[in-house]
Amino acid sequence: MVETDIVIVGAGLVGLSAAVALQRIGKRVVLVDAKQPDFSLPTGWDQRIYALTPGNVQWLRSLQVWDRVDTRRVNPIHAMRLWHEDANLQLDSMDAHLPDLGVIIEQQNLMHAFGGCLKDTALEARYGAVCSGIENDSNRVALKLQDGTNIAAQLLLGADSARSRVRDALGIGTRLHDFAQTAIVANFKAEKAHHDAAYQWFRPHETLALLPMPNQHVSLVWAMSTQLAQQKLLLSATDLADLIGKATDNALGSLTPVTPAAAFPLKQLTAAHFIAQRAVLIGDAAHQVHPMAGQGVNLGFHDVIELASQLHEAHAMIPLGDVQLLRRYERARKADVMGMNILTTGLDTLFALQNESLQTLVQWGFKQVGQQNWLRKRLIQQAVI
Repeated sequence: MVETDIVIVGAGLVGLSAAVALQRIGKRVVLVDAKQPDFSLPTGWDQRIYALTPGNVQWLRSLQVWDRVDTRRVNPIHAMRLWHEDANLQLDSMDAHLPDLGVIIEQQNLMHAFGGCLKDTALEARYGAVCSGIENDSNRVALKLQDGTNIAAQLLLGADSARSRVRDALGIGTRLHDFAQTAIVANFKAEKAHHDAAYQWFRPHETLALLPMPNQHVSLVWAMSTQLAQQKLLLSATDLADLIGKATDNALGSLTPVTPAAAFPLKQLTAAHFIAQRAVLIGDAAHQVHPMAGQGVNLGFHDVIELASQLHEAHAMIPLGDVQLLRRYERARKADVMGMNILTTGLDTLFALQNESLQTLVQWGFKQVGQQNWLRKRLIQQAVI
């Protein structure tokens, strides 16, 4: 029997951040994952990138994780340029008196940073360990592994992806919204400078983004119907680059392929509950959102920030799995996640409307935000937390 304060299942970015953050507040942590995490940093560019908010970057700095990031491979976002039909909108960090609106970073750059950070800790990690069950008794929760090991803890965290075994073992159901869409991702070298701006085009059930990366590279995230995505994935890298150029009116000139294209199905999945007896779901195990808002990993980091805060501020005599404590966490996070679900689903529906009057209203809204400094400032402030 292994005993600890907190056992975390899932060594993705959110699970790793939870391990680091909870150790920082003095908790004993055991990290479990069925696979060995990849902490390498290859010389080539990673297809999977994230747009981190300034607030989350600052949090990673406070954990000393950002000290391990290769900042040469990180690009700031100083502006966002948005298009819908004939309307366009530009949001600049200067509008809100901010140094930037966030940063673009590769997944492997972050994984590498977390791996380096964990080497300097006393964290017990069990990789290649498959969960076989969860048992609760009067004062602790036990995670059972297929090799016969039991890990007893005051609190269990499920951070094991949208296909969470922990969530299933806890008997927590999910609400699923299938967008019938797929996101195509790939990296390109742009002919024209991107000037640290993120470009995004909104069309009916389709969103195309070109996100700034170092050395005049850009990362494509193109969400569309799965049927169309399957057709486009059959194109050669050069033909796909030409198609993107046409779809973006060659805003960044010709695009030279740097990585092969990859595809990810898009679904909005939300757990019916984020907590159970002495257990908490975080990250994609609790909520998976449409990439239109680029907030997936940011929401997961917010889960960890909120949970660490609740546990740190709780009285020393209160058990980590106290039901009232966990309910406060759940209330705080459900409000944030619900708001993001409404935003992304609503925007996808709004931009797909065929009603001419409503489309005119959407374009009018773009123009109003563009003309009102206080509106732009407010919109930016809400986006960078």
